Parts: sequence; structure tokens; C-alpha cells
Amino acid sequence: MEQPTFYPEEVLVEKMQSGEYGWLDYVNHFSAEWQEEYARYCEERGLMVGDDSAAGFVRFKDEQLETAMERGDA
Repeated sequence: MEQPTFYPEEVLVEKMQSGEYGWLDYVNHFSAEWQEEYARYCEERGLMVGDDSAAGFVRFKDEQLETAMERGDA
């Protein structure tokens, strides 16, 4: 099986803005950890894998980061 290519966030944002990538592509090319977390996120919430749930996952990760920064953990 072909290994996925991961990109820095700036590259992913550019690909999103150009319309080349959707949210699912963003998650799948961010990191192996995000791929695993996203699969668990969907499973735990009974969500279908797709752009809508991937967008929700990215918001979820943003909220986690914000909370960690507020606590001084990030």
C-alpha cells in the first residue's frame, strides 16, 4: 500500500484555498496521528468519513489546542 504524503500546514492551507483539497484531504495529509484520531473521532460519534466530519474534526482539534494554550500546556 502506498504511503500517504504529509504536508506542512501552510501547504495544506494553500491546497484548500486553491480547491485542490477538501477537509478530508487536509486531515489525511496532515499526519498519521490525525488519521488515527479522525477515525476514532468518527467511530465514537457515529459519523461517516467525509468532508463534513473532517471539518468538524479540524474544529475539534482547534478547540483542543486553544484549551491547551489557555492552560499553558501548548
